[in-house]
Amino acid sequence: MNEMGANREQWITEACAGFASTKPANINYYRLILETLWPPGHSIPGPVVPLSHLRQVINNFRGEPYADTPRRIRELQGEEGFLGIVRFGSGSKTRYQLLSIEISPKREQRIKLSEAFWQKILLKYQDRCAVCGRQPPLVRLDRDHKIPRLRGGGNEEDNWQPLCAECNNFKSTACRGCQLECTHCPWAFPETFAPIKISASDIQRIKALAIQQGMSSEALLRQIIESYFNSKT
Repeated sequence: MNEMGANREQWITEACAGFASTKPANINYYRLILETLWPPGHSIPGPVVPLSHLRQVINNFRGEPYADTPRRIRELQGEEGFLGIVRFGSGSKTRYQLLSIEISPKREQRIKLSEAFWQKILLKYQDRCAVCGRQPPLVRLDRDHKIPRLRGGGNEEDNWQPLCAECNNFKSTACRGCQLECTHCPWAFPETFAPIKISASDIQRIKALAIQQGMSSEALLRQIIESYFNSKT
């Protein structure tokens, strides 16, 4: 369907007739979200809509508060193939916009991990975020596919990792339009490709010594590294 001359009602009808989900409630929520992201009389791209407004639309439909609006939007973006829905911001400033009405092929629906399976993953990562290393209760750990299903990732054990909500959001943002092979991504495989971390105390020690020797911290660090490896040859 050409976006310039697209008919809103026809597109919504066709889009809602082809959902992968078979849950009547979720299908209703999907339709409400799409109708709100492309309101009557508006063209595409649609308006930028706050998450709070999308929540209110579903709350009004249900007659009571609903907590899973962001999850329903992620399902639309994910297994339902609405890649034209983009997210801006985070937390109370989260907003969404329908940039394109193109719908990609449906994907296998998300599975619900058993608690035993998830505990096995947490044990593997010592109850820490795989990227930043923070632990509950300081952060909440999300269940993340290392290689997104959109890029062919599966539900096997080796493709799961715990990410704190902040790192999960950063990873989602980094994935948009990324051409890097997922197997070399520092967000997907931080144990191999994440930047090397140096503690704050070690950084201060390097800076103090660099000042004493009248050189930059970077030059001193290179000198230390070269000296170490030269001593091993």
